Amino acid sequence: MSSSLDRPAPAATPLAPRRRFLDRIARWTDDHTEFRHRLPIRARIAIFGAAVVALTVLIFSVLVYVIVSRSLVSQQDNNLKQQGDYVWRLLESGRPFRLGGPSFPLVDLKNGSAPFVEIVPLVGQPLSTGTLNDSVPILPDSVGKSATDRGQWIDVQAQDGPPLRAYVRAWSVPGTSGYLLVGQSVLGVEGQLAGLRLLLLAGGLLSLVGAAAASWLVAGRALRPLDEMATTAEDIGRTQDLSRRLPESEPDDEVGRLQRSFNQMLRQLEDAYHRLQSALVAQRRFVADASHELRTPLTTIRGNIGLLLKRDDITSDDRVAALNDIAGESERMSRMVQDLLTLARADAGYHLEKAPIDLLPIIQEVSRQAQTLQPSRRIDLLDGVPAPVYGNADAIKQLLWILIDNAFKHTHDGGRIQLRLENGQRAARLVVADDGPGIPQEDLERVFERFYQSDAARSGEGTGLGLAIARWIAKEHGGQVTAANNPRGGAAFTVELPVEAKVLAKS
Repeated sequence: MSSSLDRPAPAATPLAPRRRFLDRIARWTDDHTEFRHRLPIRARIAIFGAAVVALTVLIFSVLVYVIVSRSLVSQQDNNLKQQGDYVWRLLESGRPFRLGGPSFPLVDLKNGSAPFVEIVPLVGQPLSTGTLNDSVPILPDSVGKSATDRGQWIDVQAQDGPPLRAYVRAWSVPGTSGYLLVGQSVLGVEGQLAGLRLLLLAGGLLSLVGAAAASWLVAGRALRPLDEMATTAEDIGRTQDLSRRLPESEPDDEVGRLQRSFNQMLRQLEDAYHRLQSALVAQRRFVADASHELRTPLTTIRGNIGLLLKRDDITSDDRVAALNDIAGESERMSRMVQDLLTLARADAGYHLEKAPIDLLPIIQEVSRQAQTLQPSRRIDLLDGVPAPVYGNADAIKQLLWILIDNAFKHTHDGGRIQLRLENGQRAARLVVADDGPGIPQEDLERVFERFYQSDAARSGEGTGLGLAIARWIAKEHGGQVTAANNPRGGAAFTVELPVEAKVLAKS
C-alpha cells in the first residue's frame, strides 16, 4: 500500500486566509471597475498617472502635516515650560514680581493667543495675566490635582473659554503653597494647521490636475504612432494599397520597433500579394496554354474517329493511318497530362526525396539507352568522372532524358550529341550539347517557360513542358539549368548541382 495514502494532509499555510482575502478584494475590484475596460488607452494612462501622483501627494501631505503638527505642539510645549519654570523659580526664591507688567502682560483669552500665567495658592484668590470676560479664568479642580513638583503638560478648557494647552507645576514657600499654570490657546496652532491643511489640499488638487493633464499629453504623444498605424491600416484596407509605409521613428523604443515590424509586415504582405497575383496570372496562362495544347490532339482524335465511324468505303491504308494518328495523339496527350501533373505537384510544394548518389553511372546508363533508341545519331560521353551529389536518381534520369530528347528533336540523322560531366569543388557540371540549328538569342531564357516553343527550326512534336520540368528538378537539387549556343553551332544545356554532403531543396 502506498505510503502517500497514510500521510496526513498538510495543514493550511498561515498565508492562505490572507490570500483568500486578497482574492476577494481583487474580484470585488474587477466587478465594480468593469467600466475601465471601455475607456480608451489614453484615458487609462492619464487616470493611472493621476492616481499615482494623488497617492504620492497624499502620503507626502500626511507626513508633512504630522511632522509640522508635532513640531508646532512641541514648540508650544517648550515655550510654556520655559516660562513656567521661570515663574516657578521666582516663586521659590521669594523675590517679588508683579503679574500684568511688561514681563507678564495681560492676555484676553477670547481674542488673543499669547501665553498667560496664573498662580493659584491653596488659600486666597488666584492671580492671572489672562482675562476671560474681564475676570480671572475659572479652571477645573482637576488642574490642581495634576500639578506635580516637576511639572507636566495638560489639555484644559476654562469655563466659557477656548481650549488651552497648559504647563502646570506645584510650588511651595514657607507659609504658603499652590500651583502655577502657564497656558496658551490652541486656536493659534489650530489656525496654522488649518492653513497648512488648506495649502496641502490645494497643492494636492493642483498636482492631481497637472498630473492628469501631463499624463494625457504624454500618453497622446506616445500613442500618436499607434493612431497613425491604425489609420494606415484602415486606409490600406479601404484602398488595397499595400505600398504604403509608416514613417519610422529614430528612437529604438517599443513604438519604433512596432513601426518597423508593421512596415516589415506590410512589405511581406505586398510581396505575398504580388506573388499571388503573379501566380494567378501564371495559372490563367497555364490553363489557357494547356487547353490550347490539348485541343490539337483532341481535334485530331475526334476527326479520325469521325472518319472511321462515318465512312464505310475507307481503304485499309487510310484506316491504319487514322488509327496511327489516334494512337500518336493519344500518346502525346498522355505525356502532356503526365507533364502537367508533374508541374502541378511542383507548384503545390512537392519535394523530392534525396539520398547520396553518383552522377556518372546514371549518365552512362542513360547515354547507352539513348544510343540504342536513336542509332542514327551519335552520342558521346566525354570526360566522365565520378560526381557524388545528394539527390534523387529517378529525377536526375528524367532531367537527363528531357535534355537528350530535346537534342534528338533538333538534330538530323547523323547528328552528334555530346555529354560532358565535370566534378568541381562546389558543383558538378553536366553539359548536353548538340550540333543542331541552335537557339535564337532572345529565346535562351524563354525556352524554360511552360508551353513555350521556339521558332520552326527547333519546334517539333513536344509539349513545351519538358524544359520547365528540367528547371524544377534542378532547383529541387539546389542547382540550376541554363541554355546557351555553341560557338561552332548548336545548343548546349548546362546543369549545375552542388556536391556538398547535403543539399537542401529549394523551391
